Amino acid sequence: MDTKKVWNKEVRIITFLGVLLMFLAILWFFRGAINPLVIAALFAYVMSPMVDFLLKHTPFSRTSAVLIVYFVALLILLAIPAVVVPVVVNQVQTINLDLVAMVQNYESFVTRPITLLQWSVYPNQFLPEIHEVPANLFNPVAEFTLGFVETFSKNILWIFVVFVTIYYLLMDGYRMSPWLARLAPDDFRPDYEHLVAQLKHVWSDYLRSQLAFMFVVGLIDSIVWLAIGLPGAIFLGFITGLTSFVHEIGAIVSGVLSVAIALLLGSHFLPLSNFWFAVVVLGLYLVLTALKNVWIRPVIVGRHVHLHSGIVFVIILAALVFYGALAAFIAVPVFVSLVVIVRYLRRRILGLPPFPENTAPSDYFYFPPQNTIDEPESESRA
Repeated sequence: MDTKKVWNKEVRIITFLGVLLMFLAILWFFRGAINPLVIAALFAYVMSPMVDFLLKHTPFSRTSAVLIVYFVALLILLAIPAVVVPVVVNQVQTINLDLVAMVQNYESFVTRPITLLQWSVYPNQFLPEIHEVPANLFNPVAEFTLGFVETFSKNILWIFVVFVTIYYLLMDGYRMSPWLARLAPDDFRPDYEHLVAQLKHVWSDYLRSQLAFMFVVGLIDSIVWLAIGLPGAIFLGFITGLTSFVHEIGAIVSGVLSVAIALLLGSHFLPLSNFWFAVVVLGLYLVLTALKNVWIRPVIVGRHVHLHSGIVFVIILAALVFYGALAAFIAVPVFVSLVVIVRYLRRRILGLPPFPENTAPSDYFYFPPQNTIDEPESESRA
C-alpha cells in the first residue's frame, strides 16, 4: 500500500465538509452547555493575568499560582456579602421598611381616589385589596416547589461545572494557543500569533469598557436618586451598577426597586404624594434606561473597541432580542473578533500583506489611508 499517496482535491473537499458538518452537529447537540462554558471562559480570561503575574514575579509553580488565584477569587466572592451587607443594612435602615406599614400604605393607596382634571379614578378598581387575595392562589405551591427544586438543582450543577471549568482553563488554557498554532502550516504560524494577539486586545478592551460602564451607571443613578430624595439612593445605584452588565437583570432590578420604594415611602423632601413621586421615579427610570442603552453604553463600548456607537447599539439590541442577555453581553467582542479575522482573510485573498505595516496587535482596527494601502506583490513589480 502506498501510504505517501496524496488525496486529490475532491476527496479533501469532501473530507473537510464532513468534518465541518460533524463539528456543527456536536456543537448543536451540546448547545445547552455553551452558556456555562462561555461564562467560565470569561472568568478564566479575567483571572489569567493574575496567574501570569505570580509566575513572572514569584518562584511559585503554575499549580501553586493557579490555586492561589483561584481560592483568593473565591474568598473575594464570598467576602462581597460581608462588605456589602453593612452598607445595605444602613441603607435599609434609612428606608425603614415595615411590613405592617407597607400593607397600610397599600390599602390607603388603593382606596384613595386619584383626581385627573374633572375625573376621579379609584385604584381599587383595577388593583386588589389585601383581604381580597384569593385563597386558591396558594394551591399550586407543591407544583411550584417541585419546579423550583428541579431548576435550583440544575443551576447548582451548572455552577459546579463553571467553577471546575475555570480551574482547568487556568491550569491548561495556556496550552490551547500553541496547540492550535501547530495545526497551522509553518509559513502561516506568525500570522496566527499576530491574529491571536489582536483578539486578546479586543476582549481586554471590551472587558475594560464594561467596568467603566458599571461605574458610570452606578454613579449616575445614585446622583439622580439623591437629587430627588429617594430613600436608599446609594444602595439602588450600587445594585444598578453591579447588575448593569446583564441587560435584563439590571433594568428589572433598578426599575422595580426604585418605583416600589418611591410608592411606599415617598421622597425625603419633595412635596409630592407617594403615588406622584413614584410616577416621577418611573419617568426618570425610563429616561435613564433609554440614556444608558441608547447613548452611554454604545459610546463607552464603542470607544474602547474602536467601533461606531451606532453599530454597537444595533449589535447589542439584535443579540438581546433574538438570543438573550448573555448573547447581548458577548455580541460586541464576537463581532469585532469576526471583523478582525475577515479583514485578515481579505488581505490574504487579495495578495496583500496579512497586516498593515508598522502596526501593533493593539491596532486591530487600524486602516491605512487609501493612497498608502499595500498593493499585491505582482502589481508592485509591474
